[in-house]
Amino acid sequence: MGTRVGVAEFLDKISKLKKKEDKVNALKANDSFVIRTVLQAAFDPRIKWNLPPGNPPFKKNDLVDQENVLIKDARKLIYFVEGGPALKPLKRETMFIEFLESLAPADADMILSIKEKKFPFKGLTEDMVREAFPNLLPAKEVAE
Repeated sequence: MGTRVGVAEFLDKISKLKKKEDKVNALKANDSFVIRTVLQAAFDPRIKWNLPPGNPPFKKNDLVDQENVLIKDARKLIYFVEGGPALKPLKRETMFIEFLESLAPADADMILSIKEKKFPFKGLTEDMVREAFPNLLPAKEVAE
């Protein structure tokens, strides 16, 4: 990813590409821990957030050039999902608010959407993610 483009901004740009093939290729070309982590959080049914539903009270970050924070701190997301480090709920929720407040506003909004299992970029689908990163998500359940 280039400088000064946040993860949400990047995924938004990809979602607006016209062809599915271009979207898949753009994902592959920009493969990174943070992209995989965000897409896995969005589409992997095994990932359950260990936070109360809805948006917590937090103040959006108004500093400029915070787009690199999620890229740098994506590993912190493990604290907010089931199976992550054991924390008291209040500590986890406080850390989540601090995490959101450190992010660029678009990235914070994206994380909140994903937490509610709503992927905010309509032009990017689970199937495209599966094509770009074949081993990222579990096999789809096949209904009989």
